[in-house]
Amino acid sequence: MSAKEAGPEIERRGRRVSRAARGWNFFALAAVGSVFLLALLTWFPGGLRAQSSKAKTADPQAAQQKTAKTKASEPKAAQPQTPEPQPPQEEPAQEEGPQKTRTAYPVRNGGVTYQRIEETEKHKTRDGEVETQRVRMPSWGGTRDVLMEREIRTRKLPDGTVEKEYVLKNPDGGDHMVPIEIVRERIKKNGDATTTEREVLKPGYDGRWTPARKETVSESGPESARQSVKEVREPTLTGSWKVVNRETTTTKSSGDDKESRTVQQVSDSYGRLSDYEVREEKTTAGEGGEKREVSVRRRDSQDTDHPKMILVERTVTNQTKSADGKVTTQSVTESDLLAGGATRNVAASGPQTVEETAEVDSPGADGNSKKVIEVKRRGVVEPGMRPAYQVVQEKDRDGNTRQIFIPKAQ
Repeated sequence: MSAKEAGPEIERRGRRVSRAARGWNFFALAAVGSVFLLALLTWFPGGLRAQSSKAKTADPQAAQQKTAKTKASEPKAAQPQTPEPQPPQEEPAQEEGPQKTRTAYPVRNGGVTYQRIEETEKHKTRDGEVETQRVRMPSWGGTRDVLMEREIRTRKLPDGTVEKEYVLKNPDGGDHMVPIEIVRERIKKNGDATTTEREVLKPGYDGRWTPARKETVSESGPESARQSVKEVREPTLTGSWKVVNRETTTTKSSGDDKESRTVQQVSDSYGRLSDYEVREEKTTAGEGGEKREVSVRRRDSQDTDHPKMILVERTVTNQTKSADGKVTTQSVTESDLLAGGATRNVAASGPQTVEETAEVDSPGADGNSKKVIEVKRRGVVEPGMRPAYQVVQEKDRDGNTRQIFIPKAQ
């Protein structure tokens, strides 16, 4: 190899040697650094512990002052406080479930016995309640079909007004209950005065509900002397509403004594409102019992120009109670009408006794009771009084009632 060719080759070998030397130097420095770092990590925790122990040993008072300052600077923990007594709070009213009642009345007619069942279901709503009444009786097929159903919806408004809706339903023959009448009622009180507005709706031939009658009842005065006026209006052929019935009732009470008078007015033969019936009641309490008098007089329909009032009934009832708890009631009824009829007895010169009733209610043992009612009536042909029928009623302590009707032979 010539001198010119050998020069570059020597230069290349020198560069490789220098690079190898630098690599070894780097590895040597890395090894020395690792040893130094390991020694530092080994000494650092121990040195810290040593310095901490020296500081505690050297100045314990300063350490305590520092600890106190640190605790003072820390936020204080919340101290438990005794809760102040709070007034009792009423729990919100919870909606009650439906209340159901069922009453069965066994009825025996000759050799046939069946049951009449009355069901009532009440359900509370947010602003009132809904009450459903049903009457069930057996059909010819033996099933206990619903004979009648009435739904009463009650709604209370914030101002104290009470709204009610009565929906009467009857079977349509196809095992369905359909409404046949709707009565809407609105009751509003203002002090001693109470106003009741009532509207009766009937379905028309086209299926629409139209008002058939409107009633207004106005009551005023305290309980000891109260007056009530009821007016019934019905539509005329022209579409206007006309008052066809008016009842005015006045009641008075003083202790156990009560007295009332009701005057009913209806249209006469000339279309004017005039007195049709006057009813007077009086109850007087005495020692060991009470006395009640009822008198009803009605317009005589046989005279249209100068109607007179005839005595429909005058009943005087005396009730006494013995020391053993037995209650005896005796009542006598007089009338200007024929017994069991609606026509006047023109043969009599004045009112005659048409009915006598004797009732004895005897309490038994364990809450049982028995009531016996004897009724005598005057016949249409025979002027004398004779037994008409007897009723025996037995009731146990649970309220179950057994009633027997016994007609008397004529």
